[in-house]
Amino acid sequence: MAQSAWLFPGQGSQFVGMGKDLVEKFREAAGVFQEAERVLGFDLARICFEGPEDRLRETRFTQVAILTHSTSILRVIEGKAPRPASVAGHSVGEYAALVAAGSLSFEAALRLVSTRAQAMNAASLARPGAMAAIMGMPEENLEPLLAEGSKAGVVRAANYNSPVQIVVSGDREAVEAAVRAAPSFGAKRAVGLKVSGAFHSPLMETAAAELTRALRSTHFEPAAIPVVSNVTGMPAREPGEIAALLERQLTSAVMWTQSIRYMADAGVTSFVEVGPGNVLSGLVKRISPEAECVSLSDAKSVEAFLQGAKT
Repeated sequence: MAQSAWLFPGQGSQFVGMGKDLVEKFREAAGVFQEAERVLGFDLARICFEGPEDRLRETRFTQVAILTHSTSILRVIEGKAPRPASVAGHSVGEYAALVAAGSLSFEAALRLVSTRAQAMNAASLARPGAMAAIMGMPEENLEPLLAEGSKAGVVRAANYNSPVQIVVSGDREAVEAAVRAAPSFGAKRAVGLKVSGAFHSPLMETAAAELTRALRSTHFEPAAIPVVSNVTGMPAREPGEIAALLERQLTSAVMWTQSIRYMADAGVTSFVEVGPGNVLSGLVKRISPEAECVSLSDAKSVEAFLQGAKT
């Protein structure tokens, strides 16, 4: 029997105007944005709907905006579409996946993500770093490339996004050295990313320590749906395991390729991206070309999805 998985995007998928049509169309979505304002103490909807883009791109706003947008769509579709066999989220998207699985309340996820974003921002200011995408390089050349870059400082694999895209992260000089060396290791392209810090690298250790304190005072329920972890690319359901994996997530690589392959091997044939943009759908098609993908990012796509779920 065909199975589906719901995927939740991470930082970089945001756009000015996100959620406006959802709030106007669906009362469930409006309720999520209202709850976000109550919990956070500021008008997140205005930042999402009106920007400006530079403000929406600030980590402290971006991460809670993506969580809120994803959850607003989740609240519209849950109970009206077949339950997924599993869920997963890319980086901060994992928190929306945990909301979908019933492991975290939206309020708890929002408070954790707010703490996470502010801690990551502080860590980035204290120890500035960089990230870069390495494209088209044979994976067996990754470790030699990282060894070359590490001569100039810390550099690690941060995201295994697809078989043809791996993101590296660390000290700026080391990342720049890896970018320069990448063509000699078979990369077709290597480009720096416009990010505020070296996410998913040891440079986030101070942020991870602060997030750990928040995680240990947060209540998790057993996940009703398996949540495929960024850290392992394998499913987790028990509260203690989920919290421990989130503790590791900030300084560990996002095993996205491995996560999608696990779900595909387990029988998932269709992936539904729940949240802003369509980045994850593009990655899925590179990892599992035969899979069906649909992106739910606005009211029109959500309505079409729900209509298809009825037939």
